[in-house]
Amino acid sequence: MIQRAPYLSIVITGRNDDFGGDFNGRFFRALRFNHDELTRAGVSHEFILVEWRPIRGRPCLSAMVAAEFPILGPSQLQCYVVDPIYHDALSLNPRLQFQEFLAKNVGIRRARGDFILTTNTDIYFSRAIIERMKSRSLESGLLYRAARCDLKSYIDVSCVDWELLEDDRNYDIVNVIRPPLFTNASGDFLLIDHDSYHRLRGFNELYRVAKIHVDSNFCVKALASSVLLLDIGAPVYHVGRGTLNAQAGMYKNQPEAAPWGDRRWNNEVIYENGPDWGLGAAPERRLGPCMTAIDFEWRAVGPMVDLRRVVPARPDAVVGSPA
Repeated sequence: MIQRAPYLSIVITGRNDDFGGDFNGRFFRALRFNHDELTRAGVSHEFILVEWRPIRGRPCLSAMVAAEFPILGPSQLQCYVVDPIYHDALSLNPRLQFQEFLAKNVGIRRARGDFILTTNTDIYFSRAIIERMKSRSLESGLLYRAARCDLKSYIDVSCVDWELLEDDRNYDIVNVIRPPLFTNASGDFLLIDHDSYHRLRGFNELYRVAKIHVDSNFCVKALASSVLLLDIGAPVYHVGRGTLNAQAGMYKNQPEAAPWGDRRWNNEVIYENGPDWGLGAAPERRLGPCMTAIDFEWRAVGPMVDLRRVVPARPDAVVGSPA
């Protein structure tokens, strides 16, 4: 039986590493809240979890999610467990422990929704964003962005509800977004239709030295590809300032040592991923109704540079051309 595509695919990524402290608890609380509110609003949706570089000897995060949320089932939850060898094969910076956007590409490529939202595991959708989904008024060919409200890290989140999220006394920082690129915490909310995400071929897979600003680089790519960016007009919420904001001061004088890579790279360069982006050529093996293994194979590792796309800046730059 062919499953009808949901209106919304939500692509997230993680592993069972306790990143940021209580990672699984933060993840499960946000997933439960977002699922309940989308369901209450009648928005058909699926969650796509990509487990990148799973840790040997620890329980699989994908299995934990499937066990925690049996109500979702395979029509609303699909988890992809990526062989950790891909991390080493694709990384050019040993300080990078997790390649968030390469992982998200795996999910984008396999998502079924009419619209695909790439976000993070501890992000809560606002009431107005849920209503926008309910109205089914999203337009194709637009990249929707949302400002992120960081809630104070010490507030009690054992029971998250609208009262807590919408009380501005709980806000620490509001990450403002401005045209034309609407960057600033853009990795927390990038929403675009399925066909446009595939036409853009996801996030940059060619620059493998840093993961920071890869999200804003995607915004540049979208705008350069005639995709208009738009503030959706409502925020998303996050408890605390996030790892980058919390640790940025530690690497102020040594940015090259940061675990997210040197933030000084030119993220306005337009990239072009190959046709097998998102590990499209990787073999897949079904582990269960909601779980699929992405097995390693070298042919699935794309080149860092496609020399067929290099164009000389001047005629005399071509080897053998007359002086």
